[in-house]
Amino acid sequence: MDGQIICTSSTNGRRHVFRLFKESKLKIDSKIRAVVDTGYVGIAKFHANSVIPVKCSEKRSLVMEDKVFNRRFQVSVS
Repeated sequence: MDGQIICTSSTNGRRHVFRLFKESKLKIDSKIRAVVDTGYVGIAKFHANSVIPVKCSEKRSLVMEDKVFNRRFQVSVS
């Protein structure tokens, strides 16, 4: 069962997606590999088996290894 959506949530107004995830108190089985986008920075504290792309910042650009990882990540999500 690859690429299965396990939860959806909505709210009125603006709210970060990771905040919605935390508020939902959803428990993901540790065997499930959660592939999330950069809106879920910090998910590893809640689910150790998660993958998130590497973000660049104003002070640090992505190195080649980060770019390769993100490209692989992008392919695995598609």
